[in-house]
Amino acid sequence: MFHAQIKLAKDTGVTVFRMGIDWTRIMPVEPVNSLNESVNYAALERYKWIINKVRSYGMKVMLTLFHHSLPPWAGEYGGWKLEKTVDYFMDFTRLVVDSVSDSVDYWVTFNEPHVFCMLTYCAGAWPGGHPDMLEVATSALPTGVFQQAMHWMSVAHLKAYDYIHGLSNPLNPIVGVAHHVSFMRPFGLYDVAAVSLANSLTLFPYIDGISEKLDYIGINYYGQEVVSGAGLKLVENDEYSESGRGVYPDGLYRMLLQFHERYKHLKIPFIITENGVSDETDLIRRPYFLEHLLAVYAAINMGVRVLGYLFWTISDNWEWADGYGPKFGLVAVDRANNLARIPRPSYHLFSKIVNTGKVTREDRERAWDELQRAAKEKKTRPFYRAVNKHRLMYAGGLDEPVQRPYIDRDWRFGHYQMEGLQDHLSRFSRVIIRPFSPKRKTKSQEKNPKLILQPLET
Repeated sequence: MFHAQIKLAKDTGVTVFRMGIDWTRIMPVEPVNSLNESVNYAALERYKWIINKVRSYGMKVMLTLFHHSLPPWAGEYGGWKLEKTVDYFMDFTRLVVDSVSDSVDYWVTFNEPHVFCMLTYCAGAWPGGHPDMLEVATSALPTGVFQQAMHWMSVAHLKAYDYIHGLSNPLNPIVGVAHHVSFMRPFGLYDVAAVSLANSLTLFPYIDGISEKLDYIGINYYGQEVVSGAGLKLVENDEYSESGRGVYPDGLYRMLLQFHERYKHLKIPFIITENGVSDETDLIRRPYFLEHLLAVYAAINMGVRVLGYLFWTISDNWEWADGYGPKFGLVAVDRANNLARIPRPSYHLFSKIVNTGKVTREDRERAWDELQRAAKEKKTRPFYRAVNKHRLMYAGGLDEPVQRPYIDRDWRFGHYQMEGLQDHLSRFSRVIIRPFSPKRKTKSQEKNPKLILQPLET
């Protein structure tokens, strides 16, 4: 089955295969007495075989060391809240690097560290956190669990970076992190401060702390988040993925420009390490990646150096809070039929773009027209996020999805019209002020219909 998975990736034309290595699988027990006694060397050899198999298909390897998988034994004593986890992580890192460094081209030390810290240590939604009431209440303070865990993950990155670069390696490894960014907007007037606080904690601090030891900045982008109080709002006229992420391609362009402006003095490039959408029907996915590729290309034209784009993901996967519910794959996995892989229409369209290096007007219009037809016919698709009576979304997913209609609005890159604050007070203010405001004309500009994506390594 793994051969089929690699071949599906190879047949799209992509040149980089991103994968992770599970710390828990390599070190199933805490190395209290002897490191050798706690290491599963057979698992390490299996990963080495997989990496070599990927390379035999002519693809480069991007290897992630920490993709949210904290060993249960580390979670029991506090995990990333404590310094000793750095030492254990470095034991794991040295094992992996010594074993496969001559076969790995790109390294991701940490995937979305602040997401892990928030959902594990602040919200308790992911395994290994178990926060008490006091930890939750004080989590955002300078001495809270969020800052504690982020500090030790920063230290671990710096140490891992030095170790990887300290070895003699003909591949000249490229080391970075995959940093999650989303475009946050306030739902109402009273949510502006919450957005500012969230951005101050998550947008730049981690990269700021490790910026001197990065060969690239990885950007994981899925969409926008509408903040309301202490949660995220489900806005009726916004389009969402199955897992509750707001579809907003312009946000990727805007975030790339923001990060470029902040870190251009470092002269290091960006890689889109994740961009994708959970969509079993495949109607949203096709315009989704087309519009996000246009956003990346527009950022390149503005001077942002983007080395490559990795779509998430080749086939349906398992999500920490949602299980096998949301379907992220270009390829469907039939779990009732021996895990058979069934390429979706998006797989073929993505392959065409990778191999031609072009997004054409015809492909863009065809994908969008199919989605809009479904919206106008009031068709529905699965939605896995639980929502309360105030339209706030819960962190955990639904075991069985509800049905949500496709939204009849234009969210294509360059077309999305951002709404103002939407709480009752702000709406009332607009009603009062509008009669006295001059009318403004808005114009939606059509983007270049044929785009060459040669700067991207897919």
